[in-house]
Amino acid sequence: MNFADMWQTWIKATTSPNDATFEELRQKSDANVTTAIIWMAFYGAVSAVAGVISGLMFAGAMSTTVPAILEQANLPPAEAAQIEPILNTLTGGGAMGAAGLASLANIITVPLFFLISVGIYFLIARVLGGSGDFGRYAYLNAAFAAPLGILTTLLGMVPFVGCITPLISLYSLVLVYFATKTEHQMSSGRAIWVVLLPVLVAIGLMMCLILGVFGLVASLQNQ
Repeated sequence: MNFADMWQTWIKATTSPNDATFEELRQKSDANVTTAIIWMAFYGAVSAVAGVISGLMFAGAMSTTVPAILEQANLPPAEAAQIEPILNTLTGGGAMGAAGLASLANIITVPLFFLISVGIYFLIARVLGGSGDFGRYAYLNAAFAAPLGILTTLLGMVPFVGCITPLISLYSLVLVYFATKTEHQMSSGRAIWVVLLPVLVAIGLMMCLILGVFGLVASLQNQ
């Protein structure tokens, strides 16, 4: 993997969102699904390392917090001696092990879910008349999804800074629009629909879930 070329591609895709940029990127010789998977696996690896580091930081913090909690609880010594090992397991080594395994799984799950999401966009684009190639389309999306994903992961490790990640997610939709419009040779209107339809479906499902929960709570209260 040529890191210099990868970095230049990522910078261009994320900082120059226009038709000309994505048209240039889709002409590259390595514009295929293999490159896309490698890039997303790299993002998954960074996410895994960040997850392990966050787990270590959490375990270190809890190693000092648990004794303080037990001291403030004013429990009898016998009960405190029984509870402390359980809390240490849940917040220390046990939690660290679970977090570590989940983080390492990102190396596989990140590329997998990326391919699924790109596949959904690709199918919608084809239904709306698009004529793009899946490999190139995955490449164009990975060119910004990988660096933005890494950026989001790193920002999430900084207190109070991770709150800007929703803005990054919105910006990524703009980049999906250009990737879709360019690769599928679509009009602006159809490319916008490709981007918006999954979002609208997700919002609709969320609203149905919320209404269903409220309806269930109301029915239980009336009984």
